[in-house]
Amino acid sequence: MNQEASPFSISRRTVMLGAVAAATLVATDAFAGPWTVPARAATVDDFDRFRLQWLATLVADYDTGDAALVAYVEDTAAVASGFWRGATPLNTSTSRSYLWSDLESTTVSAEMTSTIVRLRQLALALKTPGSSLSDSAELKADILSALDWFLGSRYNLQKSYDNWWDWQIGTPQALNDVCVLMYDDLAPGQLATAMAAIAHYEPDPAVTGGTTSTGANRNWACAITMLRGALSRDQATIDSARLKLETIFPYASSGDGMYPDGGFVQHVYYAYTAGYGVSLLQVLSYMMVSAVDTPWAFSSAQTAEVFDWTQNNFAPWIYGGGFMDMLHGRGISRFYETDRRIGRLALGVLLQLAGAFPAESARVLRSQLKGWLTSYDSYSFAGGTPGEQQPSFFTYDPVPIQQVSLPSVVLGRQLMNDTSIPAAAESTRTVISTSMARAVHRRPGFAMGFAMETKAIRPYESANGENLMGWYQGEGAVYLYVPSQLGHWANEWWPTANKCRIPGTTVVQKQPVLGKAQRSTVTNTWAGGALLDGNAAVGMGLKFLTQPLTAKKSWFCIGDAIVCLGAGVTSTDGNTIETIIEQRNIGPNGKTVPVIDGTPFTKLGSSPTSFTPSWAHIPKAGGYLFPVVGTRVQAIREDRTGRWTDMDNRGTYEDDTLYSRRFITFWFDHGVDPQNDTYAYIQLPGAAQADVEAAAQTMAGVTIFANTAQVQAVSRDGLTMANFWDAGAPVTNGISVSAPVSVIVSRKAGELVIAVSDPTKALTDDVMVTVQGSAKHVVAVDSGVTVLQTKSQVSIRVAVASAAGKTFVARFSRS
Repeated sequence: MNQEASPFSISRRTVMLGAVAAATLVATDAFAGPWTVPARAATVDDFDRFRLQWLATLVADYDTGDAALVAYVEDTAAVASGFWRGATPLNTSTSRSYLWSDLESTTVSAEMTSTIVRLRQLALALKTPGSSLSDSAELKADILSALDWFLGSRYNLQKSYDNWWDWQIGTPQALNDVCVLMYDDLAPGQLATAMAAIAHYEPDPAVTGGTTSTGANRNWACAITMLRGALSRDQATIDSARLKLETIFPYASSGDGMYPDGGFVQHVYYAYTAGYGVSLLQVLSYMMVSAVDTPWAFSSAQTAEVFDWTQNNFAPWIYGGGFMDMLHGRGISRFYETDRRIGRLALGVLLQLAGAFPAESARVLRSQLKGWLTSYDSYSFAGGTPGEQQPSFFTYDPVPIQQVSLPSVVLGRQLMNDTSIPAAAESTRTVISTSMARAVHRRPGFAMGFAMETKAIRPYESANGENLMGWYQGEGAVYLYVPSQLGHWANEWWPTANKCRIPGTTVVQKQPVLGKAQRSTVTNTWAGGALLDGNAAVGMGLKFLTQPLTAKKSWFCIGDAIVCLGAGVTSTDGNTIETIIEQRNIGPNGKTVPVIDGTPFTKLGSSPTSFTPSWAHIPKAGGYLFPVVGTRVQAIREDRTGRWTDMDNRGTYEDDTLYSRRFITFWFDHGVDPQNDTYAYIQLPGAAQADVEAAAQTMAGVTIFANTAQVQAVSRDGLTMANFWDAGAPVTNGISVSAPVSVIVSRKAGELVIAVSDPTKALTDDVMVTVQGSAKHVVAVDSGVTVLQTKSQVSIRVAVASAAGKTFVARFSRS
């Protein structure tokens, strides 16, 4: 503050070099367990160190000879200049009733948060070295005056209105940053007023929105309170918040939080890694960096756990630098938070966080980041509107509310220039996260995500006027990612696509009510499956209380093929039922033409054409095989239009542009009120046309052994996969079970391997699995597996109770 000089001894340059140098100290702390209140009193240096290290996450020195960084700073300042003196300028009148004319509401709390976020952007431009607004006396005076008005007329101690989140999290988070940035310019009274307002609305980080805070909300609230304590030099406030932050570290077994199977849940029922999860990691990384060499530092065990999160809870869901939409909750309807933009933010967070890890862990993460950054910058789209544009990572993007900070961009440039760190290839790790009803199958050349629902995990979230058309986003939806089409989903898929034809889903062709789920009460308990050596048997049941549609759906992921089966497709409410194979976005006026059994399908229009194909191919997307002779497939190549505001009508920061995109869509028409219908197709993601045509000769080596409501089973390349939906299911390809489970059996190279999972997470008794054929030796079995017999047949007993969908593996030699 300008009334007293800080005795803190580190130089501005040390701080401005960013979080990396300081954060490397995190891993060298002297304690390994949970944090406890320190015995010693904090010093002025401790408070100032925390504040200055937080500042280093916001602004940084940079190489002025690097044209990309100079441009990033200039473009950031240009946007800030527009907020200051642009078409909608900062109102500096002494009799003002708002700061910006488009944010004058006194009933919509989001406009209050947007106001302080703009002030934060002005402060960032003012304090960034080399910015055209750097150290501007006029801008500084206008910021300080605007802050006084904001604290007196908006975020004051009077009654709050509208959304609690803006008062307890959104606004105080940005206000704290403004105070950190402007600290040396604030009078003591100004800082005290700001801190008092935050303390008034968020006095206890253990409580947000009138209830016990959890997950990202607890993390946000603790960060806000800790920084408030540092700015106020109040140890008791920091100690209390730091202690309450400890609740985010234990893995969750229900409700909100990180799960050991790679999941993250927020709001109890929703897969939210790309939304609240990224926010949690971002703010946590700032706290970890800021707390270095202070009494509030994070333990080596906690640092190691956060690294594990980056590998298990985040990395599996990032592809080509983008973050998979199926984990974004209601944020999927925000034009400024596409999978690309959220991925970009996540990469920025991870760049700073890498410095908080020990050397080897940091190297692993940086290698991954280098690969993702390379992929991210391999795709860009100029577009015709700001929201439509997809700039490179190192180009300033004015659209997102939550920006990638300059320190992250600086670290990214340093990483790309560091020849000692190789760029990692995309992961080929397949993950089943039963905790949030999500799975991803990854192979060289593609990743395919599966979004499912159960009684515990709902298909989509709609709140605050957002995601009004999300009905089927998590109802057996399939999300395909290939390196040649990294912008597929971001390129206006969501506003223009038919939201009742999301790939993978089996749906009623009757548009539900906006914001209301068609099948609001789900009784299905099965979502997940068995995992073995990178191959997965994924399944989900469709069963509802409020709608009569039922089905059993399986995706057997074997190498580069996904065998998609549906059985027991039944309904009785007089509506047409469809299963969607694909709805591929080929861009505005796209020229891509699918090929069906060797013939290009060039027809453009809104009427479908019926085929009985053996195979189909969409350039770049891959191929589709149809193993059941006579299967009838509907195909359409059509132009569709839509607006983001069709699915998001919050009334603030919207894009109401009418977009047009061309789509190629394939589906099965089950007809009106089907009874026990089935479907089968094999997807070959990213495959070339010639490879698809060749694979059609043998149906990619796939044999379908069963496709009924009792059991679905296939084999390929020595693997048999089966989802047994019923304890009374018949013996299938030599496999029998005593309860509904997912099973994979591998018979390769003299080995027999059995993998078993309870995707319902509901079984309480042990499960018996028997496989025909003998084994000579037990090689290895997971804890919880008991081998009962190996002669003539192999029988195992698996203790699946309380295993949360985990896969149990038993390995045997056959020779």
